[in-house]
Amino acid sequence: MFFQSKELLLGLVAAAAIAISGPAVAQSKPDLPAGALIKPGTLQMGADFAAAPNQFIDASGKQDGLNVDMCGAIAARLDLELEWTNLAFPGLVPGLQADRYDGLCTSIFINPTRKEIMQMVAYVQWGEGLMVRTDDSLVVDCTPTIGDQASFNACFDQLAGETVAVAAAGTTNQHLAAESERMVAAGLEAINILAFDSNADAIQAVVSSQADGAYLNDPQAHFYLTRNPGYVMPFAAAYPNTLAIATLKANAALAEAIQWALGQMQADGTYQEIVDKWGVAGVSEFVINP
Repeated sequence: MFFQSKELLLGLVAAAAIAISGPAVAQSKPDLPAGALIKPGTLQMGADFAAAPNQFIDASGKQDGLNVDMCGAIAARLDLELEWTNLAFPGLVPGLQADRYDGLCTSIFINPTRKEIMQMVAYVQWGEGLMVRTDDSLVVDCTPTIGDQASFNACFDQLAGETVAVAAAGTTNQHLAAESERMVAAGLEAINILAFDSNADAIQAVVSSQADGAYLNDPQAHFYLTRNPGYVMPFAAAYPNTLAIATLKANAALAEAIQWALGQMQADGTYQEIVDKWGVAGVSEFVINP
């Protein structure tokens, strides 16, 4: 089963998503207290711009992507200028903790460890999948049931002994390593995992035949294969998860302001326009630390 259309990927992730609920968003624009922003009047965000379609530099040198649109609209609702710091993903959370910027707008997955140190505002969701070359000897044939993670075992089992590239600091690496450990315990060969600094590097490893496949977040794989013939996704929508825009744990005021801005964007249709444009699934409400 191969996935090549945005509509199919969106439907699969949306079908697997759990409804998110939370408190209603206030209608009046919140006043940010002193200290909520490093530079008054400016929202400074960190992101990895080697992670299309989340955020990237286009051929003309312009910043583009889901989060450029999303956090640009958030800053506009809050009457703030928006400034970016571009860092490889492994350095983003340490940079936030060092007060290099106010928050992260880089499509970071929500998990218990991150919630201990950050206020995480849920805003989109997606799953994970494998991208391979169509002319490659690696053939993965499986028909998992979306939302039943155990049904993906047959997909991962076919990667035994194969070389798969992945971004080092993401949950994709954690999930792929866990699947490899499960396979070894069942008597199969381990997956040869090549971890890179970015998804772009993981994709390039497939392009250059350094790896047999790349294990990526669904939208990133889809973004590449729809612009470059010769690649497919044998499976997608594994490990569906919710992503966040994040601030430091102590900066609840900024997280609540971001939550308010997202609510305004949802009400006027801007939010849905952005998620539709970039091929991701939205959330029903923007809960902090769900």
